Amino acid sequence: MTSGQRAGLGLVEWGYPILLATLAQAVIVGGALIVLPLAAILRWRPVREKADDSLLLGRFVVYFLGLGLAFLFVEIAFIQKFQVILGHPLYAVSVVLASFLVFAGIGAGIAQRMTAADPSQRRRLARTAVAGIAMLAVVYLGVMPVVSAELTALTPITRITLVIASVAPLALLMGMPFPLGLAATAASAPRLIPWAWGINGYASVVSAVLATVLAVHVGFSNVVIAAVAIYAVAAWAFPAAREVAS
Repeated sequence: MTSGQRAGLGLVEWGYPILLATLAQAVIVGGALIVLPLAAILRWRPVREKADDSLLLGRFVVYFLGLGLAFLFVEIAFIQKFQVILGHPLYAVSVVLASFLVFAGIGAGIAQRMTAADPSQRRRLARTAVAGIAMLAVVYLGVMPVVSAELTALTPITRITLVIASVAPLALLMGMPFPLGLAATAASAPRLIPWAWGINGYASVVSAVLATVLAVHVGFSNVVIAAVAIYAVAAWAFPAAREVAS
């Protein structure tokens, strides 16, 4: 290799290839550490002979995989969006991430209380939550570019408070679908509960990197739109008690 060729290597942008390598690593290693151990321990396979078993189990997988992908898509995209208002990446990560985790946890608790007396409402509540997520996400995407410049003139405490108040309703709704699906699964096929956690966790690992890769090509706004679409598919695939193979 000539000296000119060696110097040319320094001009290569390594950020994107490293990002792709990280995504590949997350897909392969995540699958090895999460999915394969579950398969070995549970030896999961359709246990009935009905022709539609694979479809029903497929909907179960789609639901929990979709929730893991969509949740992180929204979270990472809005960390970037709110960074403009908060003025620093560190503030954006700490404030937005903490807000999503806290209010999603509260939303999960609310969902469990609302359906404790009437488990048949789980599917309806999950789909209502997804509709609310879609509405808020689209509204935020439309409003934030308009108000961001004005908000940056406010004091840091005021901006942080407004960001938390903005994240709260969205995160509350985003915290509901997972426990609702988990409760529906536990009611009919409790042996699939570890799979629900494993599939959702695997999707969360992959989506953290995948969201950034997609944003490079289509932007964070379209990542949010993709998350809304994934949430819609997951809502359709809600694993109601009568639909999960046991």
